[in-house]
Amino acid sequence: MHYLLSLFLISVLSLNTAFAQVDGLVIDSNFEVGRLGLTTKYFEDKTNSYTFDYLSQRQSVIPWVKSNQAHLNFGFSDSTFWFKGEVVNKAGVEKYLILDFGDSLLDYIDLYLINDDSVLKKRLGTRRYDDDNMSNLTFATGFKIGAGETIHYFIRIKTSAFLQTPLTIWNANDYIDDKSQHELMVGIFIGLFLMMICYLVFLYIHLQEPRLLQYVLFIICYLAVIWIIEGFGFVYNVDFIAQYYDSIIVVLMGLIGLNLSLFARQLLKLRYRSWFSLSTRILISSSIIVILSPLLLSFKMSIILISILALGITLLSIVCGLFFIHDESKDVRFYVLSLVYFILGIDIHILTRFGWLSEFEFADYISGCSALIVLIYLCWNFAKQMAHDRIVKKDVEKQMTSVNERYYSVFQNAAEGMFTTSIEGNILAINKSMCRTLGFINLEDMHKSGHSKADEFYADPQLRATIMETLRIEGEVNSIEMSGYDRYGEIFHGEINMRLNIQPDITIIDGSFVNTTKRKQHEIKLESIAKYDQLTGLVNRSHFEKLVGASLEANRSVLEDNILLYLDLDQFKLVNDICGHDVGDSLLKKITVVLKSFLDESAILARLGGDEFGILLNHTNFDNALEFADTIRCGIEDFRFTHNGRHFVLGVSIGIVTLDESIENFSQALSLADTACFTAKAQGRNRVHVYSKCNDVMLGHQREMRWIGVLREALDENRFELAFQTIKPLSASIKEGYRYEILLRLRDEDGNLQSPSEFIAAAENYNFMSQLDRWVVKTYCQWLSSNPKHLANLSSASINLCGQSLVDRSMHSYIENTILTYGIPPEKLCFEITESQAIMDFDQTILFMNKFKALGCRFSLDDFGSGFSSYSYIKRLPIDQLKIDGSFVRNIETDNVDYTMVKSFNEIAKAVNIKTVAEYVENENIKNILSGIGIDYVQGYLIAKPALLVDLVDNEQLDSA
Repeated sequence: MHYLLSLFLISVLSLNTAFAQVDGLVIDSNFEVGRLGLTTKYFEDKTNSYTFDYLSQRQSVIPWVKSNQAHLNFGFSDSTFWFKGEVVNKAGVEKYLILDFGDSLLDYIDLYLINDDSVLKKRLGTRRYDDDNMSNLTFATGFKIGAGETIHYFIRIKTSAFLQTPLTIWNANDYIDDKSQHELMVGIFIGLFLMMICYLVFLYIHLQEPRLLQYVLFIICYLAVIWIIEGFGFVYNVDFIAQYYDSIIVVLMGLIGLNLSLFARQLLKLRYRSWFSLSTRILISSSIIVILSPLLLSFKMSIILISILALGITLLSIVCGLFFIHDESKDVRFYVLSLVYFILGIDIHILTRFGWLSEFEFADYISGCSALIVLIYLCWNFAKQMAHDRIVKKDVEKQMTSVNERYYSVFQNAAEGMFTTSIEGNILAINKSMCRTLGFINLEDMHKSGHSKADEFYADPQLRATIMETLRIEGEVNSIEMSGYDRYGEIFHGEINMRLNIQPDITIIDGSFVNTTKRKQHEIKLESIAKYDQLTGLVNRSHFEKLVGASLEANRSVLEDNILLYLDLDQFKLVNDICGHDVGDSLLKKITVVLKSFLDESAILARLGGDEFGILLNHTNFDNALEFADTIRCGIEDFRFTHNGRHFVLGVSIGIVTLDESIENFSQALSLADTACFTAKAQGRNRVHVYSKCNDVMLGHQREMRWIGVLREALDENRFELAFQTIKPLSASIKEGYRYEILLRLRDEDGNLQSPSEFIAAAENYNFMSQLDRWVVKTYCQWLSSNPKHLANLSSASINLCGQSLVDRSMHSYIENTILTYGIPPEKLCFEITESQAIMDFDQTILFMNKFKALGCRFSLDDFGSGFSSYSYIKRLPIDQLKIDGSFVRNIETDNVDYTMVKSFNEIAKAVNIKTVAEYVENENIKNILSGIGIDYVQGYLIAKPALLVDLVDNEQLDSA
C-alpha cells in the first residue's frame, strides 16, 4: 500500500494542466472554465497611485506586460497590480459567468467591467466594507454577457500576503457543481475530523493521557487553517478573523509545526540519536518563534519563517521515514509513513495553493487524507491500549485486596504513630504505636475511655488550631514539633506530620507521629548542662556571659545602673585541703543557699568556677548595690561550716564594677571585676572593693592579666627565645667545659626582645610559669641534641624551675622523658630553685630533687639570702650548688655587712661540701674580693653579658670570656 501511495504522489507532482493561449477569452457553447492568466496583461503600480480613470484613458502609454501564467503568482510585493483583458461571447446566447479569484487571503480587489453602454464596478477582498458587493465564500463574483458581446475588464489587486490567484472564469452552472462537490468533500473531511476530536476527548477522559489533548489541539489548529483558507471565516462574517486573518494563520501554522515537532520527538524516543534530539529542539524553538512572530515581525517575514519551518519538518519526516522503514515494528512503520505522507500532503497543498504546482482534482484533499490516516492509526492504537488497560485493571483489582491487607498490617505495626481524623478532630483510625504513646491499648479502648478527640491530647490547644489553618491553606504540614499529655497526664514530645485527604464523600486528615520524648528529655538535660552548673544548679559561666552581654546591649536609664559583682571565697582552699574535695563541694552547695537568700528575682547569680561567683544586678542604684554587696559579705562571714567537729570561718572578697558605656564586652567586664576582687584580697581579704581606673594595685593586676594574653600568644606563635650567661670558675686550676645559666627572652610582635622581668611576675601569679618551664626544657634539650659538639664540651647548664613545676607530678615525667628522648646526659643539667619555691611544698620539692639526683642531675639553690635564709635548708636539701643573691654582692666593696654575709654563706656551704656561685659581678675589685673569700664561681656583666643561644659559637663567646 505504501508503495502505491508513493507512486501516486510522484505522479501528482508531474501533473501540469495547461489552458490554450488566445488573445482574449472566448466563450462558446461548450465553455465550462477558462484561465484569464493566459490572455490577460498586467501592470505593476509601484507607487500605488494609479486609478481606473487614468489607466482606461491612457492605455497606450502604460507598459502592459503579457502574463502567459495559468496561475498568476507575484510573491510578496507592496505594489498594486492592474490586470486588463477581454471576454468575448460567441456562444450565440446570453451567458452568466463567474469570475473566481480563488484566494481568500487577498486584501483588496477592484473589478471594472466595461461594455458599450456602461462601466460596472465591483469591490472584493478581506479588508472591504460591509456594503461591498462580494461573494465571501469563494472570492468570486458573477456577471452577464450578451450573445456576441465583448466585455473589457480591469482588475486592481493589492494584498499584504503572498499575491497569487488562479483568476478563472466559470460557466455559472459548472462553477456551482464544482464548488458543491468541493464543499461536500470538505464537509466530509471536517465531519470526520470532528468525530476524531470527540473520540480523542473520550479517550482522554478514560486514559488521562496528556498526549491526547495535544492531538486534539493539532486537529483544531489544522481545521482552523482549512476553515480560514476556504473562506468560511468570511462567509459567517466573523469580524475578528477578517481583521486579523494573517496573524491568526501564522499562529495556527506555528502551533501545527509545534505539534508535528512534538510528534517527531515522541517517535524518536524509540531510537535515540543526539542529532535527532538537537533537530527536534531546533524545530520546537522555531515553532515557538513562528507563534510569537506576529507580535514582532511583518506578515511577510512570518510567512518566510513558516516556509523554513515547513522545510525543516519535511526533511526531518523524510529522514525519520528512511530511518524507521526497515528496523521497527509494522505499527511504527505505518505511523511513520503516514506522518510523512501527511507532511508531504501539506506541502503539496501549499505549493498548489501558491501556484508553484499546477492544480489537479485531489490536490486539496491529500493532506486531509494523510492526516486522517495518522489519526485513525493513533485512535486504533489507543483503542488497543484501552483493551489492554481493562485486562490490567482486573489484575490490579486482584492485587488491591492483597495490598490493602499488607497496608493494614504495615499501618498497625509501624514503629511511628499513624492516625486518621476528621476535620472536627474525631479519631477515625489509629495504630498500635500511637495508642501506646497516648496510653491506650487500641482504638476501642480509647473510645470506651471517652477520649476520642485529637485536641484533648495537645499540651497547647492553640497549636492544633494553627495546624488546621495551615492545612486548609497548604494542604499539608511537616515535622511540626509538639508536646502533649497522655491519658495519665504524662508529657510526651514528638514531630507530627499531617496531610489533608479530600475524598468525594468526606475530607479526612492522615497523619504520622514520631515520638521524640527520650530525645527531647536528653536535649533538655543537655541544655541544662550548657546553661547551669551541675553542682550548684546556678547559671554557669558561659550562660552568664550571654546574660551580661545582653545587659550591656540593653538601654540603661540615667538613675539606675547594671552592676557586676565578682565574689571569691576566702579560706575555701583550706577546707578543700583539710577535709577533701567532696566536703568542699558540699560547702559550695550551702554557700549557694546562703547567697540565694539575699537575692531578689531580678538578680542573677552564677558560679564562674571553683570558689568564684558572679552576680548581675540589673537596673540597680549604685549605693544600693554597694550596700547589697556588704550584706552578702556579712552573711558569709556569719556563716559557720562544721565538719567532723571542726569549725571553719569563711570570708568573701567582692569586686564591683559598673557596666557603663566604656565596657565593650563580657571579658572586659569580668576582667575589671576580677581586678577589683584581687585588690580586695590584697588589702586584707573579706572586704568589698569598687573598681577604679586610678588604683595602683588594680592597674598592676590589669597589666599582669594583659601579659598573660601576650604570653599565650607568644607560646602559640613560638616567639620565645633562649639566652645564656656564662658562669666562670675563680680558680685558674679548674679546667672544665662550658658552664652557663639558661635564660628566657620574649620577642614581641615588633621583633624586639623583652626582658623576663616584664612578664615573669605575671606568669607566676597566674600559674603560667609551668608552661614556660616545659618550653625551656624541651627547646634547650632539642638544641643540645642538634649540636653534639657543643654537648660534648658542656660542663653544666643551669635551668631555672618554678615552684609549680616542682610540685607537679606530670612535670616530673615530662622532664625525664624529654632528657631521655633527646639523649642528654643528666649530669650536664643543673636545675635552679629558689628558697621561697623550695618551701612552698617542702615534701614535694624533696621528692623531685631526689628523683632527678638519682637520675644524675644537679641542683642549685638560687637567690640564697633574699628569702628566709634558713641555714637548715642547706643541710636538708640535696643541693650541689649555692647561688648567693646579687643584692649582697653588688655592694660588697663598701658594705661590711654584705661582705660578712657572703663570707658566712660561703663558709656554711664549704662545711657541707657545696660549691658557691656569686651573681652580679660587675668589676674586677668585686671579683678579687670574692676570690679572697673563697667563692668558687662568679657570674655577671664583668664575666659576660647575656646573649642568645642561637648566636653561641664554640670556642668564641665562652672561651673569650
